[in-house]
Amino acid sequence: MTRHLAVWMLLAALGAGSRLLLAAPGAAWAQDVAISPETNYLLGCGGCHGENGVSNAKLVPVLRGQVGYFLNTEEGRRYLIRLPNVAFSTLDSRALAAMLNYTVFTVGGASAPTGAKPFTTDEVATWRRQPLNEVVLSKYRQTLINQLISDYGAPDSLRVYGSDIYDDN
Repeated sequence: MTRHLAVWMLLAALGAGSRLLLAAPGAAWAQDVAISPETNYLLGCGGCHGENGVSNAKLVPVLRGQVGYFLNTEEGRRYLIRLPNVAFSTLDSRALAAMLNYTVFTVGGASAPTGAKPFTTDEVATWRRQPLNEVVLSKYRQTLINQLISDYGAPDSLRVYGSDIYDDN
């Protein structure tokens, strides 16, 4: 057995066991996923966004307490799925939907709007086929953030990431 396979098997075993401990009660989106959404977040997102959704805010968007604001609009919701690192994930659409739900509703905390619906497998499968590769992501994100702040009361801290990029606005 190779070292990489052994590490992967260990992470999978830990992830499957932690699903029961870490999934929020009644979180239907976390059920029946071979590796827990938390583990998939750590493996796929945690390296840049940090273990708890916070890293270097000048270089990487903060997710903790903020990412849920994107669910205020359909465009923001699709944006999260269409981000290249999300859309091109090696996870299948079911596991990716579960990870997105973990990220938005657990890492994002109270930032998700009341009544926001969890991502579905079909929704993720549809929108990930249209990754955001035709826009300048930083400018597109800033347009969404401006709308979320002005129309939905999102905090100004959403602007922190890449603030040097937007100094000309």
